[in-house]
Amino acid sequence: MTSVTEQTVGAVRPIVLALAPPAPGLSEGVVAPCLEAVGGARLIERLLDTLAEAGLVSPLVISSQSAVPALRALLGERARVLPSSGGRRGALALALAEADEDLLLLHDAERALTPVSVVSAVLDAVADEVDAVLPVAALTDSVKAVHAHGLRNIDRSTLAGMQSPRLLRRTLLERALAQPGRGGLEDSPDPGSELDLDRVAARGSRAGSPQERYDEILAALDVGARARTVHGSHSGFAVLDRLSLWQAQISLGLARDTSHRHGLARQA
Repeated sequence: MTSVTEQTVGAVRPIVLALAPPAPGLSEGVVAPCLEAVGGARLIERLLDTLAEAGLVSPLVISSQSAVPALRALLGERARVLPSSGGRRGALALALAEADEDLLLLHDAERALTPVSVVSAVLDAVADEVDAVLPVAALTDSVKAVHAHGLRNIDRSTLAGMQSPRLLRRTLLERALAQPGRGGLEDSPDPGSELDLDRVAARGSRAGSPQERYDEILAALDVGARARTVHGSHSGFAVLDRLSLWQAQISLGLARDTSHRHGLARQA
């Protein structure tokens, strides 16, 4: 008997968004964080291995023009690499133009350590009554709301951080892209539930211009999307700079977490 996941996999096109710029602390010459090597493999190679383990077809990789040559040289025939301008929104429009599938699995290249179990959970959660599926993780840091009179505590148990991969129906993504740009927010669903718009709190998750802050899930909710969440992973964080690279090494067992030791401090 064919499982729901097997049926879904055949209708899905994975899209890897390698849009993050290089940051201080990465290796010299690395033009995108996903090209950083961790434990003998580039982060994007690890991500492609995970997608293949989930049974998905070769992904379409969309990146900035500056990273295209290096990505093509590294990935060869493993994936088709295309340049895009216009930030995340422009990259998603290109994905729609290049992919024919009805379901698009959007995965941020910098979240390369996301385990295959999360990818499979997203695929398993697809149903006729669902327009989008995404993994979320509980917030562990204290969260404050800023207003004219100071700071106000926010109950972090009502919040969750959005991760990837995000699976969206083509028709939904088309409608979402037709909406004005949105700033990055953190949604607040219980994993396994539908997103509850009454429990959405403002919290910047993407820096830079409105194009860079665009979030397709938030735009999808604006057009009435029926979104379902699954449990994310603590390994699904974005590797963007020296600190998160060190965290990736810890996650893979390649380094020790010494942040708890008295008198020790990590350099920025």
